[in-house]
Amino acid sequence: MSGEAKAVKKGNGWRLSLDAWAVLVAFLAALLVRFGVFKHVPW
Repeated sequence: MSGEAKAVKKGNGWRLSLDAWAVLVAFLAALLVRFGVFKHVPW
């Protein structure tokens, strides 16, 4: 049974979910626009 527990916990502990990455990218983009790095976002 301990083999099953080890198989479930693989990979790095710091990995974030896709939603968390999307929020971080959006926040970073908002900061870059706010500080004038990007004058216009083409979307």
